[in-house]
Amino acid sequence: MSDSGASASRRPRLAFVYHPRSFGTLAIAEAAEGLCELVWIVDTTDPEIGSMVRLLRRLGEVIDVAGSSIEDAAAAIAASRPDGILALADSLLLWTARVAAALDLLFISPEVAERLTDKYTQRVALQQAGLPVPGFWPIPDRDDDEDAWVALERTASFPAVLKPRSGEGSRDVVRVESFPQLRAMVAETPSTSGSSSCELVLEEYLRDRPEAAGRQFADYVSVESVVSAGQISHLAITGRFPPAEPFRETGFFIPCAFDTDQCAAIAEVATAALHGVGVEVGALHTEVKMTPEGPRVIEVNGRIGGGVPEMLADATGVELLPIAIRLALGEEIVFDTMPRCAQIGYLLYVQAPLAMHTIRAVDGLDGLRARPGVLEVTLNRGPGRSVDWRAGNHGHVFSVRGSVTDHEMLSAIEQHATTEVQIQGD
Repeated sequence: MSDSGASASRRPRLAFVYHPRSFGTLAIAEAAEGLCELVWIVDTTDPEIGSMVRLLRRLGEVIDVAGSSIEDAAAAIAASRPDGILALADSLLLWTARVAAALDLLFISPEVAERLTDKYTQRVALQQAGLPVPGFWPIPDRDDDEDAWVALERTASFPAVLKPRSGEGSRDVVRVESFPQLRAMVAETPSTSGSSSCELVLEEYLRDRPEAAGRQFADYVSVESVVSAGQISHLAITGRFPPAEPFRETGFFIPCAFDTDQCAAIAEVATAALHGVGVEVGALHTEVKMTPEGPRVIEVNGRIGGGVPEMLADATGVELLPIAIRLALGEEIVFDTMPRCAQIGYLLYVQAPLAMHTIRAVDGLDGLRARPGVLEVTLNRGPGRSVDWRAGNHGHVFSVRGSVTDHEMLSAIEQHATTEVQIQGD
């Protein structure tokens, strides 16, 4: 890796646009230690954020932008003289891009932020860049006349995947087998904007490879990348376990189990996708599926993937959060080659059965904690807590993090987590 950055006469200051569900507060503070002072940008109208302000004030300056226009927020942030700005949550990227543009701070542009947070807009950009993409169609507003639905019925193909245009963590993502089923699912999908359904997009389902049937690992991965002054460096390819219905993640690991030639093809399509959406700076997470026609982009995410910093550090020793901070402060960071993995870092999400609504008991976690290769077991949904498949990845019952020497040992831990630990509920 090579990097360069001019030393400053004062300690750099980073405006960090904060949400507690992006990355752990203390993890961000630890990553910034020795690099910069943190200025926490918060919107206290969000109750999750309001409860964290006391802690944040112990870790740096806090600026509350609740109810502020972009211009007013930019003026308040400018008074703290930040040298960079960073957001690590999808829902904050566009707002941060607009503030960064107003302050002339290094960040993705508002146009790129829209491509990274609107799945329909992103598909258009990838198609225009020459990447092979599945069919994709915006869902008409529920109040549109029937002609819009007739037009969609003529053009859409099935099976397909219905998902929010803006969203993360597989929330509200479902498979659709037919047009009548689509109409029914759209009617049932909770809306984030009154009665409108135009925040949904339908995408043709990316076919599975015949040889993937029965595989212990899923046929899709994510590519973890950093972009510095337009130069792309891939740090790892993260493997997956097969998802729980309908598309809930169940486990991630670095490195993936694909061979060298397959990894090269995956990295190549990820590079093309990052160029296609126009990213010039940042840390990104690109999901790619192996299909009978070759690797195809599922989506490009304009932030670090959940669990990736820990897995990457366990596997390679590379600390990703400090790199993201250094990029935001203007350093040029380029990896000449993908870092070597000394072991396998992993994170498992164990999901409740699809029809379960309430957890009564979770038995067997102590035995799982005692296994070699298990570093941490975290209960996310304990007895009495509700569960809903629509919450996607965030609704998992418990997680398991650790590192192992080979994929066989990883599979054994995953088997223990999913068969020996008993989730009881209604």
